[in-house]
Amino acid sequence: MELALAAVVDAVIATDASGRITYLNSAAESMTGWRSAEALGKPFAQVLFLVDQETDKLIERPLEGVNPADENKPTLAHAALVNRRGLQVGIECDTVPIYENGRFHGAVVVFRARRHAAEIALQTSNESLLANADALFEEKERAQVTLNSIGDAVITANFSGRVNYLNIVAETMTGWIQPDASGSAVDEIFRLIDARTQDMIPCPTARAIIENRRVSLEAACVLIRRDGAEIPVEVSAAPIHDRNGGVIGAVMVAHDVTAARELSSKLARLALHDSLTDLPNRALFNDRLGQAMANARLHGAYAALLYVDLDRFKHINDSLGHATGDKLLQTVARRLLGCVRSSDTVSRQGGDEFVVLLADIVRIKDAVACAEKMLAALEAPYRIGEHELRLTASIGVAIFPDDAADGDALLKCADTAMYQAKYQGRNNYKLFVNGLELDTSD
Repeated sequence: MELALAAVVDAVIATDASGRITYLNSAAESMTGWRSAEALGKPFAQVLFLVDQETDKLIERPLEGVNPADENKPTLAHAALVNRRGLQVGIECDTVPIYENGRFHGAVVVFRARRHAAEIALQTSNESLLANADALFEEKERAQVTLNSIGDAVITANFSGRVNYLNIVAETMTGWIQPDASGSAVDEIFRLIDARTQDMIPCPTARAIIENRRVSLEAACVLIRRDGAEIPVEVSAAPIHDRNGGVIGAVMVAHDVTAARELSSKLARLALHDSLTDLPNRALFNDRLGQAMANARLHGAYAALLYVDLDRFKHINDSLGHATGDKLLQTVARRLLGCVRSSDTVSRQGGDEFVVLLADIVRIKDAVACAEKMLAALEAPYRIGEHELRLTASIGVAIFPDDAADGDALLKCADTAMYQAKYQGRNNYKLFVNGLELDTSD
């Protein structure tokens, strides 16, 4: 994942819930002037120094608007980045909150230098045409080459909202070619919906003409192509003026953000899942454990923790290599998932240790039955490449609220019971008992 992010043209910065930097890709290092090693752990606002270009004031809390209720909501309008060398660059920004079950865990910010080439090319071409008719051909060709060379879709509309131009990227993105689209309403050619509500979104060209200003859409926009395919986009529009300053139409610029949003989604998942097995990591597991204990208190039920430690895994890993060991751990993860309900959680704690959360169980013997099911599943032979391997596990079982009143204490109880099971012969399980002393005489 880090190799993929390092190769992305857009800058990517990730933060934790407190707003401190947890990741920068190479593009972000180049734009901000901060190296990753220097920036990690620092507040976001200290690394991404932003000003509002309309007011020239510092944006002191750039992530203030990010919360679980506003998915993919851009929060930085008219922003400019001031890097460590003091250079100011206007940027476009997409901010995605990271959360699980309503709990905010951080944010991913993707940004790039603001693109004005399309608007400038059209404005320059139009003003030059009106000012000097003799330069018509030259200016038109220059604008055509410019607009077909940029990577964004460009559509222009007249004052009545009818399409009069699409560049090559716009034709590819929308599925409409210039002859078919010309004269049609811009909303017919460039159909937008809100990714969250599926509601139609009017194109911003009308607002740009009426309000005589640049307009950007804040919603999570999705373009519906002529063939019905969906493309996530960032869209802005600006008025086109005649030489007297009168508005005669608008230019709309759309940027395909499919890759950026996929990377944001993958990074958000990576922050909460183990990279080898794709199981929930400690952070996500602890969040679910807290919810399970709260539900158990509310409904008078139980929750159980099963601490699973693979017996003699280190010998297999050392003798056959880490590649074989990794494939074995992935197979173990799949087998453990096959032993539990969809409402339960299997988490890899690290190395060859797994923790299983059984939420909302009525009887303690349900946890015992699950432990026995896991032992049988893990004991079956493994076929890894040319090797047929045998593996067993030791399992410790702790019950909430009988054994402990909080998550950390419950995990320690399950860990203690697991070691008792290991010392008493391995390939078995042990229920935690208050005051239990580890018997290491066997």
